[in-house]
Amino acid sequence: MTTGAELGGRAATTPVEPRPAATVMLLRDGRDTLEVLLLERATSTPFVPGAHVFPGGAVDDTDLAGIDGDARHDVVAGRSPEEADALLGVPDARAWFLTAVRECLEEAGVVLGRTRDGAPVPPDHPVFAELAALRIALESGTRSLVDVYRAHGLQVRVDELAYVARWITPEVSPRRYDARFFAAAMPEGQRAHADGWEAVDAGWWSPQGALSDWQAGRIELIEPTVASLRLLAEHRSVRDALDALHAATPVGGDG
Repeated sequence: MTTGAELGGRAATTPVEPRPAATVMLLRDGRDTLEVLLLERATSTPFVPGAHVFPGGAVDDTDLAGIDGDARHDVVAGRSPEEADALLGVPDARAWFLTAVRECLEEAGVVLGRTRDGAPVPPDHPVFAELAALRIALESGTRSLVDVYRAHGLQVRVDELAYVARWITPEVSPRRYDARFFAAAMPEGQRAHADGWEAVDAGWWSPQGALSDWQAGRIELIEPTVASLRLLAEHRSVRDALDALHAATPVGGDG
């Protein structure tokens, strides 16, 4: 199993049970190379304050509820429950994909998915008129991602997120996560922007540029982010990266 380095904070006296979590690397084609979105976490946040990270967070009850009932037919599409479970090696695995998509919307203001007829979400879609309020509602738990997507005629396309890796926070950390890392293309016509409370800035970096700034001490990165950036640095375009990541065996696992 792949595990991360210490992610900051004082050591816990008794190991904390890691919470299931999901993180997504949003990718776009830059002028000369692949670029990835990094969010600068607020210094007031209890987990890795001040670090540059990918959008992500813990799987919550609304994500688990979202894969039940009608959601599997009209909102969550692209992989069957059995296919998703086999890919991630856990039951109810499509909830992790929902978390990744929800966190993109909450933390970066990015709507991943498609319209009900399979088309890309257009920049003038009504969902964007409500984006600020939807981000707050999702963060507070007063609405679920499935509720938002159903109301706006959108689908989460599980097959468009490549499963890349699994990282578990070390036992010495007072906050622990069992995180699945995904990658997806940044939708055309959308603009990422930080939520202003968990993240204070959102920027696009070449993997090589982010690693250089980290090595020079200009930004802070945690080990899973460093490993992910090194993996992305092997590719020059979004298409090449996603094709390779979809075909590769994910890093980490159950043993």
